[in-house]
Amino acid sequence: MLDTLRDRFRDEDAGSLMVRDEILESWRRSRLSGVDPDNVPSVEAEARLDSRIATVAIPVLNSAADVLMGAHTSVLLSAPDGTVLWRWDGDGHLEKRLDRSSVFIGTRMSEDVVGTNGLGTALATSRAVTVSGTEHFSDAFHDFTCAGAPIRHPVTNRVTGVLSVTTLVKDSSPLMGPTLLRLARDVEEELYGESTLHERQMLRHFLAERRRQRAAVIAVSADVVIANSIASAMDLDHAALWQRIEDDPDQVGLDLATGSRITVCRPVRRGGTLVGAVVVAEEALDADRSQRGEHVRPRPRSSATGTGRGGGPVRQEQTWNRLVAQLRATATTTDRLLVVGEDGAGKRTALRAAATDCDREYRELDCATLGELGRQEWLAAARALVAHDDELVVFAHLDALDQATCRSLAAILDQTPRSDAPGLRIAATLSAAAHHKDSVPRVVLDQFPPFVFEVPPLRKRTDDALARLVDQGIGMPVLTKDVIQLVQRHPWPGNHRQLEEFRRWLGRQNRPVISADDLPASWRDEVSRGALTVMQASESDTIATALREHGGNKAAAAAALGISRSSLYRKMREYRLR
Repeated sequence: MLDTLRDRFRDEDAGSLMVRDEILESWRRSRLSGVDPDNVPSVEAEARLDSRIATVAIPVLNSAADVLMGAHTSVLLSAPDGTVLWRWDGDGHLEKRLDRSSVFIGTRMSEDVVGTNGLGTALATSRAVTVSGTEHFSDAFHDFTCAGAPIRHPVTNRVTGVLSVTTLVKDSSPLMGPTLLRLARDVEEELYGESTLHERQMLRHFLAERRRQRAAVIAVSADVVIANSIASAMDLDHAALWQRIEDDPDQVGLDLATGSRITVCRPVRRGGTLVGAVVVAEEALDADRSQRGEHVRPRPRSSATGTGRGGGPVRQEQTWNRLVAQLRATATTTDRLLVVGEDGAGKRTALRAAATDCDREYRELDCATLGELGRQEWLAAARALVAHDDELVVFAHLDALDQATCRSLAAILDQTPRSDAPGLRIAATLSAAAHHKDSVPRVVLDQFPPFVFEVPPLRKRTDDALARLVDQGIGMPVLTKDVIQLVQRHPWPGNHRQLEEFRRWLGRQNRPVISADDLPASWRDEVSRGALTVMQASESDTIATALREHGGNKAAAAAALGISRSSLYRKMREYRLR
């Protein structure tokens, strides 16, 4: 089938092809590079086994490949130009097949040489990819399934090599991709351990400056370049920039070829010697206005990266800021207010912010403490609080009160004089579920105006979640783009409480970059389950239970469920089960 599709692709009929987009784009790149699918040459290059990626990665792979990969598999490591540096074979037959296809140490496997393949396409796209059978551009590789994943330096974020797993199509497994990513992550962690003090120092300075700026940020030295996405888009000559900084560290006002201007240049010194600099650049027009003392509205940033991946998204005007502004405006029009929302959505935090604008002290009585304090003591505290008209009194968790206490609280509020002056005096919070079910007695609800102020859940305010998780300063890891996408899709059932625990978990991770594979499995499962229907959630639970009962043995779990192993693998991928 794909052979026929590729023939149509050759005949310029690409618009009607039913091929994965990433494969079709790779075919286009291969054709533009002049690759002949029927006759691919073997291009050899120097295999630098003394290169950094080789010296760090090969010991890791030698100790892990035979344990993780098993038979019928080969593992390849390439340099950043696609030259094969190392190969491990778990199967003699596969070894001979690869030899016949000219996949040797020293062979270049980049797309521009051999066309679409797992190693070369992962290098071209800087993303993990699997290419199987006739998806390969060259006929010589149609018998193989090849998964590739880039290895990034954890400090500079540059692709330092590619790791690839190859097998015959008949022996391919859905576990190839996850196992490959685990190997790549092991190599990246080893690279971080081997990174120099200078590289780590430059990363710390870059992260500190990026947290303060909404412009292009570049950390540059003789052998390190780290840039956010705005700086990467400028296509700067980093070597020339570093040379200018070496000649004169004070480069503020320097016009760049891209029409931008350096507005900040912070030298990085060690022992009094200049070893690097962190540079901030803005468009020349904005820089001129800033120097004249005019206010310049910061432009939104896209994701900050170290040359291409991850990093924190831009702090846009957050939904939370708009929400608090709306609550403050509402607080000037009434003296009492019900605030409704899911548990942990931030109802009390928003009220504290509103109290500041109302020029009132914030005082809170949690209705959930009724059992601990006792009914009489709790009601006495309520009477004492509402007696002061210069405070904002908040009855938190109003739905935690029993009916008798609700009636007593209603009597206290009924005896409390209402204020004609603007400014919120008494508020109460209750869960959205309790509000919708009318589980709080009307006798107390009627002490408040008929309208309520609703605080939406965190899943509807993804920019708030992102703003809390990124740009947290030195010591907090950078989030890759795939993690940011997961944060945006996460349902956050625990709202801010869950977000804060997740942020604390991030802060305890001893790595500079967090990718999706580093995240807790239970957290990733919540992302998937947030989009499942009731039937899908039930099916996912059944499969997960079978896997647990059989100790992770997929063959046994499939037999118990009465489905094939291939169906089980497909469902596991669909529901992100491990």
